[in-house]
Amino acid sequence: MEAVMACWDLEQSLQSLTGVSPGEGTGATMSDDEDEVVDSDTSLFDGSFDGIDSMGFGPLVPSETERSLMERVRQELKHELKQGYKEKIVDIREEILRKRRAGKLPGDTTSFLKAWWQSHSKWPYPTEEDKAKLVQETGLQLKQINNWFINQRKRNWHSNPSTSLKSKRK
Repeated sequence: MEAVMACWDLEQSLQSLTGVSPGEGTGATMSDDEDEVVDSDTSLFDGSFDGIDSMGFGPLVPSETERSLMERVRQELKHELKQGYKEKIVDIREEILRKRRAGKLPGDTTSFLKAWWQSHSKWPYPTEEDKAKLVQETGLQLKQINNWFINQRKRNWHSNPSTSLKSKRK
């Protein structure tokens, strides 16, 4: 009974919104459903793809012209999106390529940094003046210089027995 009342309220709301009374249009109302007896052999889906389904909603599968139209609209949207985001796509592509190129430094640059490392092996912390010279001589950025020394110290400094913490404590 509550469901019937809820449906009736919905019908009234729809009628006030659309201005169509339940008797107009298709003639079907939600409250008419309680009067109909659904035959157990009746299926909601009758298996036909091109005709109107049993609920009266139209074709279940789009026709060839509808598919063609949908594909054309999809292609147009794709084209518009590409045009609208073209600059951003190019920027992202360039950033990805830059990041792929990032990694190893040029050989002559690393040999120069390693030479500085060897000559300062007891205390491989370059001063700000040393870093400025290294930036000018190698063409690297200050951040790259700092990172190279951080990585070099992690990899090699404490592995050297003469400079390890254990040997300093003894």
